[in-house]
Amino acid sequence: MPHRRRSPRSSGGEADAPPPARRQPRGTPPRPLGQQAPSERHRGGDEETYHGGHACEALFARRPESVVRVYLTAAARQRFAKLIRFCSSSRRGYRLVEPDNLDRIAGTRHHEGIAILAKAIPRLQAAELFAAVETGQQTGPWLYLDGVANPHNLGSLLRTAAHFGCSAILGREGELPPLSPAAVRVAEGAAEQVPVCDLADPRADLPRLQARGIRLVATTSHHGTPLASAGLSRRSVIILGSEGTGMTRALERLADATVCIPGSGVVESLNVAVAGGILLAEACRQPAGSPTRPPTAG
Repeated sequence: MPHRRRSPRSSGGEADAPPPARRQPRGTPPRPLGQQAPSERHRGGDEETYHGGHACEALFARRPESVVRVYLTAAARQRFAKLIRFCSSSRRGYRLVEPDNLDRIAGTRHHEGIAILAKAIPRLQAAELFAAVETGQQTGPWLYLDGVANPHNLGSLLRTAAHFGCSAILGREGELPPLSPAAVRVAEGAAEQVPVCDLADPRADLPRLQARGIRLVATTSHHGTPLASAGLSRRSVIILGSEGTGMTRALERLADATVCIPGSGVVESLNVAVAGGILLAEACRQPAGSPTRPPTAG
């Protein structure tokens, strides 16, 4: 995406306040806010306008250096007082806006009174993933998304992954959904906690994880070992296919085991985020480093 020309950053405080010489006399009604969303007018190509209370709190807690500009309503000012002080002290712009103007800036009404223009969340590089596994910084479990394209499903899975201590979410480069502001809001802060990693060649990269003692576990709604007897552990990459077409045959052939979640059969399958939560809960019943039982034939 081409870079847009950016206006010079405010020296801090109210980012879009008029210069002192042009201020209106005391008692004059405040200058109306512009109709064009300021975040769109000033956003750079590597920046996103994130919104939602927990998402913005996590962004500020994990990477405050990425904050470019903050927009918030008067009702949210007390909750984000620390963020406002940070903006003032670090010469980053912030602006109090009316709720309807924040709707335009965030692109949604579900902003909870806050939007932050910030550097986009960085993706985990494959080399970083393998190094983290090699040094024990990542101990699993991992989720691999095969054809899951809905950003809201990604957001839900990130939230579930953070709850269970999942090391990362993996997928084929170019197929994983973007970490869009909507996905980040649905994740409720988890997008800043659980890294997302693109693999250029999963059929070559996933066996590298197998060589380090990590089990590849395919999931299906049609056949396979029932989850309770599958011996799922943290040292697993759990492969989730799309709700429409399931997982690709090539990945299923790579797997050490195929697992299903038994049900009534009244519906064909579970929502992918729900299935991911059930599978991660089972994988995390064992502590990290516990031996994995031999795979059971599906």
